[in-house]
Amino acid sequence: MLFTKRRKRPSRLLQLLIICALTVFLYTLTRSHNSDHDGTALENSSALRQMKKSVYRYNICNGLSNQLLYHSASIAIAASSNLRVEIPDYYIVNGVQETSADVLPTGRNSVPFSQVFDSKHFLAQMRSLGIEATFVTFDFTKEQIQCADMSDVMRADAQIMLEVIKAFKPSPMMQTMIDQIKESFGEDQTDAVCLHHRDGQDWHDHCDRWKAMSRSDG
Repeated sequence: MLFTKRRKRPSRLLQLLIICALTVFLYTLTRSHNSDHDGTALENSSALRQMKKSVYRYNICNGLSNQLLYHSASIAIAASSNLRVEIPDYYIVNGVQETSADVLPTGRNSVPFSQVFDSKHFLAQMRSLGIEATFVTFDFTKEQIQCADMSDVMRADAQIMLEVIKAFKPSPMMQTMIDQIKESFGEDQTDAVCLHHRDGQDWHDHCDRWKAMSRSDG
C-alpha cells in the first residue's frame, strides 16, 4: 500500500478500504460463529427478491464492493416504492467466487453486519431518510432469496444509493482496529490515499479461473 500525506481528516472511503484489508482477520472469526445467531428469521423461497405485504426483501453476495452496491441499491428501490425493507444481517468475509455462481451468505463465510458496521447508526440514518428498515437473519435450511444484481443498481435512485453508502460507519470493534492502523502511520499522517494493489499468486489463479470460464461460455 502507498500512502501520500494530505491535510484533511481521514475519509470514510479510507475507512472502508481498511475494513476490506481486515476482512482476512474477520474470516477467522467465522469458524466460531453460530449460524443460528439471534435475529428475526427470514423465510426464504426460490423466487427473486420479494415484495409482498409492503415488505422488500433482498440478498447480498460476493465481495465487499458487491455487498455495498447491492445493499444500497435494494434499500433505494424499497424507499422509492414506499416499502419497508428487510436488511440481511450478514457481512460476507469470504466471497471468493470459485465458479461463476454467486457466493451467498452462510453460517461459515459470514459474520453479523454489526461486527463490521455500526448497525444502530445505520438504522438511525435510514430513519432520517424516511426509510423503515430492520435487520433479518436467514434460515439456512431453506433455499435462499437470489442475490441482487447490477440491474437493480441501474434502476435504483442514485441519490438515495449515495445516502445509503454514506451510512456505512465502522463498528466500534472495527473502528478500534482502524485507529490502531492509523496510529502506526505516525502523527503527521492525518490523512492518506490508499492504493490496494492485488498481485499475489492467489489473485493470478483467480483471474485464470475466470478466463477459463469466459472461454467456455463462448
